[in-house]
Amino acid sequence: MKRIVTGWDERGNAAILFDGDPPQNPDFGMTRASEIWISDATPPDTRRQDDPTIGEWQLEPPPRGSAFRFATYQPGAEVEVHATETLDYVVVLTGELTLLIADKEITLAAGDTVVQQETPHGWANRGDEPCTIAVVLLSAKV
Repeated sequence: MKRIVTGWDERGNAAILFDGDPPQNPDFGMTRASEIWISDATPPDTRRQDDPTIGEWQLEPPPRGSAFRFATYQPGAEVEVHATETLDYVVVLTGELTLLIADKEITLAAGDTVVQQETPHGWANRGDEPCTIAVVLLSAKV
C-alpha cells in the first residue's frame, strides 16, 4: 500500500512529505492494520513536517485527535466486544465483516458503512475471504 502525505516545506511551498509504505503496520495475528495518519488536536496542525504515526501504536487517537487506518481481517478473525471513546467512520472496502453489537449481528459487505459512537461492539469475519476496512477514529476525549 502506498501512502502519500502532502504538506509544506520550510519555505512554505506545497510539498510531498512522505511517499511510500505506512511505517506502522501492527499485526495481531488474524487482523492487521496500517496506520495512515494521526492528528493530536482539533483543529489539526497542518504545517507539521514530522510523521505522527511513528512510535508506539495505540488503538485510540490522542484526546481531541484523530486516526486514519486500514484494517484487514482474515477469515475466522474475531475482535471481542469492546468500547472506545471515539466516533468511528467505518467503510468496508472488500469482503464481508460482521458487526457484533448488543444482541445483534449485522453482516456488512463492500460499500457498507458504520458510524460507531462509543458503543460496545465487536467484529468477526465469517466469510471465506479477507475483509479490508477503512476507518477514521475521532477522539471523544477533551
